[in-house]
Amino acid sequence: MENLWDPVASPESEMRRPSLIALVAITVLIIGAALPAQASDPIGENGVMVILIDEGAAPVQRDLDAVETIALTMARGTSAGTIVAASYGVESEEFLSSDSGSDGTRMVTDVIADVQGLETGPVRSDQFKVLAETFSFLSRIDATSGSRVALLTSGRILGESENTRERLRSVADLFAAEGWAIDVVALPSTEAVLRELMSGLATGSGGVFYDTGSASGFTTAFENYWQLDLDLTTAMDVEMHDNSAAVVTLDIAPHTDSFSTVFVRQHESVDVAVFSPNGMRAAADMENVEVHETPSAVIVQISSPVPGNWTLQGVGPASKLVAGVDLDNPLELRLVEQPPLPVGEPFVMEVAAFNGDSPQLLYGAVFEATIDKANGSNVVVSLKDEGTDGDRFANDGIYSVQMSAPESQGVNSVTIKLSWADYVSTMRKDAAYRSEIFPTLSLVGVSDVETSAGETASVARVQVLVGDYPFLISPSDINAVLTGEGGELQAMVIAVDEPEPGLGWEFDIAAAIADSGAYEVEVVLDSVYQGRNYKRVAPIATTTALILEEPFLILGMPVFVIVGLGVILVLFGGFLLWVQQKTAPFGFIVDDSDQIVVDFGGLNRSIFRRLFSKNSVAPYEASGLPFVGGMFKFNGSQVTLEYKRAVGDPSMRVDGRPAGPEIDLAENVWLGIGARLLKFQTARPRLDLQSIQDNIEDPEGETT
Repeated sequence: MENLWDPVASPESEMRRPSLIALVAITVLIIGAALPAQASDPIGENGVMVILIDEGAAPVQRDLDAVETIALTMARGTSAGTIVAASYGVESEEFLSSDSGSDGTRMVTDVIADVQGLETGPVRSDQFKVLAETFSFLSRIDATSGSRVALLTSGRILGESENTRERLRSVADLFAAEGWAIDVVALPSTEAVLRELMSGLATGSGGVFYDTGSASGFTTAFENYWQLDLDLTTAMDVEMHDNSAAVVTLDIAPHTDSFSTVFVRQHESVDVAVFSPNGMRAAADMENVEVHETPSAVIVQISSPVPGNWTLQGVGPASKLVAGVDLDNPLELRLVEQPPLPVGEPFVMEVAAFNGDSPQLLYGAVFEATIDKANGSNVVVSLKDEGTDGDRFANDGIYSVQMSAPESQGVNSVTIKLSWADYVSTMRKDAAYRSEIFPTLSLVGVSDVETSAGETASVARVQVLVGDYPFLISPSDINAVLTGEGGELQAMVIAVDEPEPGLGWEFDIAAAIADSGAYEVEVVLDSVYQGRNYKRVAPIATTTALILEEPFLILGMPVFVIVGLGVILVLFGGFLLWVQQKTAPFGFIVDDSDQIVVDFGGLNRSIFRRLFSKNSVAPYEASGLPFVGGMFKFNGSQVTLEYKRAVGDPSMRVDGRPAGPEIDLAENVWLGIGARLLKFQTARPRLDLQSIQDNIEDPEGETT
């Protein structure tokens, strides 16, 4: 535990000298009146603040110092409407009451003076009696919930026994039940075991325990009650030697609004000072300098300090000297906000020093960023505001650098460092940006396309993926163009499947090609992902188209038909025999519920197809099938599906494997098409047979 003062009291301490800590508190009271409270206790203006001072502190100067400091700080900083104060030893003194403010502070000062005026205090004080009288007093005035009791004690309890801990817990519970908290301030001379007991009293009642035997205890009390609105950082903490000088240098960055230093000195003879970069001492007669000085504390506040190397100095006899500083610089370093970055694409990083929402133009500024990438590597880059290397505009306050493409998905940490060419001072800020895997295109062209002029044919198939997973997108976000010798031709994008209405991840690229030849297929995806507009261009695919020529017709028939009509008539008889030898369509296509989808034997076919395609059935002739490309071939007892996928057909699998160009439809071979399961069988399903039997008339002539 860090003692605030040497535990061996010096002759000076035996004299009731004004304490260092008390003078700091007085300084706080002097200059804090014009500033808002930083973290005052939340009692409320209708609440009561009771300050109880242990007379056992009287023989120990360190305890009196702590009492004066903490009691005055609480009295000055409390938000309660009423302050009550009393001292106690074996007996309690009268409870004095006053409105908060200057009257309340003077009342607490009088109680402190009475304790300081005691020649000797009690060896042990009746802690329980004063707490009981405090509870009775608060009950009598009907104190509101949220009122607080501050017990400043050396912890030595009159009547201490094995039951002390339980008795303290009972007292804490009693106050807590009324909504009254007990803040316990353990004075420096408090024994360790008594500190633990008193800590339990505070926490049990919902209060705070302050240990003034350590620097952190005083710091916590000041943070909770003082009204000096500073965020101090320790700059100097030294033990000075006789007639020596303690010196600390500080780098003040440009654009700093104010610079405050609080010196706490053990001896008034220690001379403390703040020197500007040009060696001039900050003095109270300067327009931008305020100096508040007491025998033990000096506060120097400088408005709009010049940037550069400032010096804090203390000169004097051997003693303790502590200094804290507070810098108010409105500049805030930030990454210019942007949506997640695509993995695999270069980008421009932008940073700026903002004052509010506006980036500031900083002359002589040097920006540097250290990036810890998501893949574990790191890099250091310099950013410029020169309109080059990715920077959009020169001298606009936004510093930029062209970055290589992120290699992996994740969070990339950035440390931004701002320095100046003419100053040593620096500013730092931690930030981060996210990299994401964006959708990509996979394009496969159809090598040979045979079609008629003006008819639509599929020339390629494209898939949209994020990593290895399908990504749903609207066909309208994809643009496809065919480029051939005759120029560009706009293509259509047709979803193969739509897992969600209007969305798909696999698309056919189709076009009506007029001329035979080689064509390049270019597909571009232009959409929004993770709130960011992005564009993807698939690698070029090539395809070769063959346009089939329509024969010259006379009276609706080709010339060769008319020329060969005689031959056909001669051969007609032989043709009929040939037709007769072909296998007629047979069997059934059923679904996975044994419902008939296609009855090949019962198809209503044209005479032409019955003659010329007797043993061949196109899928579009069977209206129940979900595809139109290919041809069913019947040969003896064998049935073969010559599969050729047409535009818009879903993909097909045979017994769970991808479909080939020729499929042998043996009995009970399953075809997976889109979301349906189909199979071929020669016999009529049992369900259908039962339906036929149910409609046979019985011998009585009635239909069953």
